[in-house]
Parts: sequence; structure tokens; C-alpha cells
Amino acid sequence: MIGIILLLLGATVDSLRPPSSENGSSFCITPSKTQFAVIYLAITLATIGVSGSRFTLGTIGADQFDSPKHLGTYFNWYTFTIYFSAAIGSTALVYVENNVSWGLGFGLSAAANVIALAIFLLGSRFYRRVRPQGSPFVSLARVAVAALRKRNISLSLRNEDYYNETHNATIAPTPTKTFK
Repeated sequence: MIGIILLLLGATVDSLRPPSSENGSSFCITPSKTQFAVIYLAITLATIGVSGSRFTLGTIGADQFDSPKHLGTYFNWYTFTIYFSAAIGSTALVYVENNVSWGLGFGLSAAANVIALAIFLLGSRFYRRVRPQGSPFVSLARVAVAALRKRNISLSLRNEDYYNETHNATIAPTPTKTFK
């Protein structure tokens, strides 16, 4: 959220953005080091925030369900929401930024982030908290060591040598008329 707020400030505060060049002029004033620092910091923080929250929220939400049916419904809605918000951000916000103002576009993004954070924090007392078991770095190291050990193994052409679930596959039920 700090990255989005910095982008909003960069778009609205005159001292944080370079003066605009005149139409048709090939001469533009170079941004100052402070302006470069603010924009690069804003983009970096916004990227880290999006990448961290998008996948963390998926696992936090998955921890709330025991039933595979409810878990499947959750991931359907979660995926729909992620892609729907990406479509809104790629169309409506870009339209607002290009035709109204950059400040309003980033302001709408910041407001959406504040509302989402408030909803998340207000509901956090109801969340099931799963304690971590072991270090994720140990599992990552095991994968790296296994890949390193197996790098020179010749691959078999026989299908029986590989695990796949086609032998025990179950057919998914036909979706109902209600959209869950």
C-alpha cells in the first residue's frame, strides 16, 4: 500500500514530478535524483506488495476450510476475484488515468487498498491461524539438493516409470445450474 501511496504522491505533488514538456517540443527537463528515487521506490514497493499479498492471501484463505468442496469454491472465487480486479485495473483505471488524471487513478487504487486492508484486519480475529511446522528453507534446500543429485540421470521412455493419476482418476461432477 505504501508503494501505491507514493505513486499517488508522485502524480499529484508538483515537487515530486518533473515539469511537463511543451507539446511538440523535443526538449524535456530531466527529473531530479529525488524524483527518480521516489518513482523507483514507489514501483518497487508496489511490486513487492502485490507479489506478497496475492499469494499469501490465497494460502491464508485456504487454511480456513476443511472440506475439499468448500476449498474448491474458495479458490474459484479467489481466482475469479484476482482476474476480475486485473481486468478492472487494466481497463477502467487506465481509462481514468489517461482521460481524467493520474492522481485520481492512483487515488482510486489507494482507496481500494485501504478498504481491503480494513476488511482484512476487521476479520482477522475470526481467522484460523495455522502454526508453521518446520522451516520452508529446509524443504527448498531438499529440492535443490535432489535436483542437483539427479541432474545426470537418463530418462526412461516407459510410461510405467512415471507417476500420473490417470489410472485412478475420477470424473469431475457436472456443474450445477447455481453459480457457487
